[in-house]
Amino acid sequence: MKPFRIIHITRSVQGGVPVVVDQIVRGLNRERYEPFVFFETDVQSDIRKQMHESDVLTIDLKKCSENRNDTFAVVRKNYDISGKLEKGFGNNASKFYISIKHFQKMLVNQLPRVKKFVKAFKKYKADLIHTHSNLYTGKPEIIAAWMLGIPCVSHNHGYSNITYFDKLFSHFIASFIYISKDVEKYCNPNKKRKMNGKIIHNGIDVNDFIKAYDIREIREEFSITSEQTLVGIVGRLDWWKGHEYFLKAFAKANQSISNLKGLIIGDLEKKVAVSKNKLYYRKLKLLIKKYNLDDKIIFTGYRSDVPRLMSALDVVVHASSIPEPFGIVIIEGMAAGKPVIATAAGGVLEIIEHGKNGLLVPCKDSTAMAKSIVNVISNPDKAKRLGINARRCVLNKFSIQSQIISIQQLYDSILKNA
Repeated sequence: MKPFRIIHITRSVQGGVPVVVDQIVRGLNRERYEPFVFFETDVQSDIRKQMHESDVLTIDLKKCSENRNDTFAVVRKNYDISGKLEKGFGNNASKFYISIKHFQKMLVNQLPRVKKFVKAFKKYKADLIHTHSNLYTGKPEIIAAWMLGIPCVSHNHGYSNITYFDKLFSHFIASFIYISKDVEKYCNPNKKRKMNGKIIHNGIDVNDFIKAYDIREIREEFSITSEQTLVGIVGRLDWWKGHEYFLKAFAKANQSISNLKGLIIGDLEKKVAVSKNKLYYRKLKLLIKKYNLDDKIIFTGYRSDVPRLMSALDVVVHASSIPEPFGIVIIEGMAAGKPVIATAAGGVLEIIEHGKNGLLVPCKDSTAMAKSIVNVISNPDKAKRLGINARRCVLNKFSIQSQIISIQQLYDSILKNA
């Protein structure tokens, strides 16, 4: 029997989404499924290049534009009509207005692209479409799949701002995937039957994080001695990732533990970045000056060897200032056997049990974060216990193998009834 052809579509090539896509397509059982990846974005990235060089067939529906990587778009101030409507006439009026705007976008920008997807789905003889976009941004492929009678899966990686109009297209979806219970609750608060789906947590290749790396070599790279305690935060420099709270917490913890060093692992997104993130980076630099941390904090920039760098950390901090849909970095730190301190909101609460496999602190609370940093550093036995429990948790619940099994089971149930 020929394997089923599964087409994955992504508009994101930065952050966690492309990592998830890459791991899924590489992990699928090739005797049962033949995966393809369609990129509908002109943004280039290292993981996009990596997927192009893999044995998975990748198709560029939009040509890459390398020169966009280092440019910054200006954020225009828009008149907040929806906010005014909500204030004057209530939430329903605001939602109705946004629905009209989404309808307008579909007519002008999305419907013209449906033909392109219909042609591509026919050419590659797709059996199932797996879009990594929500009902708002994924309409072109959702409509194309419906027109051809091909089942479509919508993989929701975040808190999708979908409207009444967008939800009409839920009738074209065979099943939704939500990466956490919190994302499901946000996307389908009223438990509408057509928005029901399956919660499939993200997974990672644990083997990457349990390897024996040369920690001394890593520390030497950043001029960090064996006597210094290394605290790190991993993730792109985005305004909501909470690096400023990490820096404030680090400064407070540094008053109690003088031999601290900090790594900020990550960079601005390599795409047309908004001015907000560029200003955010400047804000972080000013905070470092303010707290006299110039000789304490190191920006590593983008790194392709995150598992290796994590092995050298003594504490991993997750500091997002708003709810995190899931938090791949958290399970990476846990898989590395490190004590993880994370903000208690969103999908994070489905990963960390406070005091058992990690520590939770309120969002934007740098004081609580500092206390937790000092706590684990001052209690080596506790830090070790948290790290052991953390790795065990990831092995049992958040491995890439578990994620792949759940996705394949979903594919089977859909294709059996197609």
